[in-house]
Amino acid sequence: MYSKPAFAPANTHEVHEFIDRTVFGTLVTKSPDSLVISHLIFIVDRTRGPHGTLVSHLSRTNEHASLILQGAESAAIFVGEHGYISSSWYPGYPVRDSAPTWNFSVVHCHGRPRALDADGATAHLRDAVRHLEQGRDKPWGINELGDEGIARRVANIVAFELSIDRLEAKFKLGQDERLPDTRAAIEHLQRDGGCPLATRMEEKNRHRN
Repeated sequence: MYSKPAFAPANTHEVHEFIDRTVFGTLVTKSPDSLVISHLIFIVDRTRGPHGTLVSHLSRTNEHASLILQGAESAAIFVGEHGYISSSWYPGYPVRDSAPTWNFSVVHCHGRPRALDADGATAHLRDAVRHLEQGRDKPWGINELGDEGIARRVANIVAFELSIDRLEAKFKLGQDERLPDTRAAIEHLQRDGGCPLATRMEEKNRHRN
């Protein structure tokens, strides 16, 4: 993935936080004939693998499932906050000589998936529900399905883990623009409702003088 040093994450922890926040990703796997693509949720285990390990699941009837079982080369892609940055927001009118751009955050996780057994799949579903229900009033727990309900659903999925062998992250959030322009863009986005993109841009440019 093309990037610049200015767009690199501070550390792996920042990337894991991004995946935790985003959760929903796109899995791309190479088949003999084409690329197979599925849109899935992912939970990141920070304790295993050189860059952590992703855990996910998909329907057993998905054509992707056979490639997962084969351990085919794959990449999981996460896209976070993004949006158009207009030069009309920049100071210096009537001369605004910075071009408009698109700011975004994206992470690519490369590796080969490994299918989990029924116990591993059940543990993954518990972890996923716990992660997604955290902070809710009266959070739902998977045990509410009952043993039969859990077993029936586990039988219909292929759960897998993907140890991240290669990790690419690009957080393009105005770090390479003139600071007054970036600050003006943040202020404009905040006035439009304090969107998450403004929050991320502020975080990545806070250290600049």
